[in-house]
Amino acid sequence: MSLKNLFRGSEKSQHELTDNPFLNARKQWNFIMGDMVSSRQMWQFAGLFGLLIGLAGIAGMTYIGSQSKFVPYLVEVDKLGSTVSIGRADRAAPADERITRAMLASWLTHTRTVTTDVSLQRRYIQDAYGMLNPKDAATAKTNEWFNGSAEASPFKRAETVLVNVEIQSVLRQSESSWQIDWVETTRSHDGNLTKPPQNMRGLFTIYFVPPTNEEQILRNPVGLYIKDYSWSPAT
Repeated sequence: MSLKNLFRGSEKSQHELTDNPFLNARKQWNFIMGDMVSSRQMWQFAGLFGLLIGLAGIAGMTYIGSQSKFVPYLVEVDKLGSTVSIGRADRAAPADERITRAMLASWLTHTRTVTTDVSLQRRYIQDAYGMLNPKDAATAKTNEWFNGSAEASPFKRAETVLVNVEIQSVLRQSESSWQIDWVETTRSHDGNLTKPPQNMRGLFTIYFVPPTNEEQILRNPVGLYIKDYSWSPAT
């Protein structure tokens, strides 16, 4: 209780004095105690309000701290390895056409090559799926290509044959479509051709989704995904 309030209380009580000194003392005591209780309640409310603000601040800091702070960047270099440009991957423009060509050629090679090197074959398959979205048609087709039957598995095929892929051209057909021509050569383990080399052609529909976390940028730094594709022997 402040001195100002005490004095006010004293002034107020003086105007309400009676002829009974005991009653006057009781009124003065009740006034002082009431003011003290009121002040204590006010400070309790202020303390509770401050506690709530503190808890809200802690909760906010915990939430912010739990969010990912990883910001992926793309670094472009020239043929000598010197840095040309640096930019955030989640704000980067679509990849240069040369990069798109190289990635599509690499994806096709990894998908259709058959080798006796089990570790290499497994890595090829993992790299191929790194450019596929589970919800797209290309993923279902690739699943069928690799696992449509026991004989379709590249690990099973590698027991009898080896398949080499030689890219001939990668050409843009539209904003999101690319055509790839390649020659596929199948040999037995002794190096002999099991059939004449086959000219092949495929049409691929692609799109870009910038990576947003470390796993995505390590698996697919450009964010190029194959939405759908078809391939067949070239005529």
